[in-house]
Amino acid sequence: MLVRLGCEVTEAEDGKVAVNYFVEGNEYDLVLMDKQMKEMNGVEAIRTLKSMGVKAKMVAITSDESSNEAFLEAGVDAFLTKPVKLAELTSVLRTFDLLN
Repeated sequence: MLVRLGCEVTEAEDGKVAVNYFVEGNEYDLVLMDKQMKEMNGVEAIRTLKSMGVKAKMVAITSDESSNEAFLEAGVDAFLTKPVKLAELTSVLRTFDLLN
């Protein structure tokens, strides 16, 4: 969906890989983070990125709304519920001025 909207996308198979992308000096405008991942879950990854001073907007993607509180405490900027719909994703991107 992001590519269809004209976004450049870098994928990370888990939160640790996402954190490492930033450690390596890469910069991104937006991070979409799932809760359940192998090495480092989304809540831990967002908490780590925020503690590193990362300014990218961070959006939690979850099917379990009970995890919203943990994401909020970690510093997430928005939520998307699975399955993600194009209209909802577009709305979030526009909210953060990331889409024309």
